Amino acid sequence: MATLPDPTAQLGDEDRAAYDRMAATRAHSDGRARLGNVYVRMFNNPGVAIKVGALGEHLRFHATLPDDVRELTILRFSERRGYSYELAHHHRSARLAGISSATINQLSSGTIPDDLPDPQRAALEVVDAVAAARSIPENVQHRLTAAYGTAGVVEVVALCGLYSLMGYMITAFDIPLEHT
Repeated sequence: MATLPDPTAQLGDEDRAAYDRMAATRAHSDGRARLGNVYVRMFNNPGVAIKVGALGEHLRFHATLPDDVRELTILRFSERRGYSYELAHHHRSARLAGISSATINQLSSGTIPDDLPDPQRAALEVVDAVAAARSIPENVQHRLTAAYGTAGVVEVVALCGLYSLMGYMITAFDIPLEHT
């Protein structure tokens, strides 16, 4: 088992300040008491943690996509890749974004609910193309672009990339899901 230690006790002042800022930003948004384990363990290389965290913060707090579409994207991608940590970790965020428990459960089991509005369905179809390493079908890209612009399409793909990186970290280092 390849694990990473919790490095927080050894962080220097500058890295500890970055860690604390990341934790505070995320705690404010979803009420978690501390930074998620994937980020905690990533602080074994603070430069990586800070850069990955900055991308995550941009996609979460300063992006084009509405919260529900972002969380649906993360749930779908996590399920497609078998990233159970991220799938479980985002249930709370998805509920806070207004996604029903029934929809969360369907996505977690690999199905797309029939009653999703088209922009949400288009986002999940983009996720499916990315997860399958395929080009996004033109009609799907047009549907998503009509709802959220080109920036929204880019964000869906960037979310898949970010959660690929997170999933690799979690899988490679056996990072446990924190208890919330």
